[in-house]
Amino acid sequence: MYTIYQVKNGDTLASVASDFGISVENLSNINGIMVGSILSPGDFIVVPKMKGENPYFMEYTVKKGDNIYEIARSNNVNPSQLLRLNGLNDTDIIYPGQKIMVPRKDVRFYITGEDDTFNDLRQFFNASANDIAKQNGTIYLTNDQLIVYKK
Repeated sequence: MYTIYQVKNGDTLASVASDFGISVENLSNINGIMVGSILSPGDFIVVPKMKGENPYFMEYTVKKGDNIYEIARSNNVNPSQLLRLNGLNDTDIIYPGQKIMVPRKDVRFYITGEDDTFNDLRQFFNASANDIAKQNGTIYLTNDQLIVYKK
């Protein structure tokens, strides 16, 4: 679903976003960096593995009056996890026109913590280790790794 991309000389957020078929805003949100940030060759950023429609997440455009708690509730997601997914803190403000990622129907996600085990993931998703691994590739269980599961 996601991979680590090493920035090359001349890369910009816009050029990398274009190469992977996503918006600059989405790429900046995934990585928790500002849209105007300059990328340095050798840096690493997280990018989707595939071009086109993401099978796990969709972009949601924030509307006037929205707040993260209502967006989370309407998408059956824990608000804290939705904030983490989008590289936001609980003190950050969302604004109309901003794009955030929300899970598609029948998709659950988990962002790992320090002491998480694979058994924690199996219990959270109520799925076999094999099924979780098939949908995620390599799982390191490092802090802040995004793990997804689609029923």
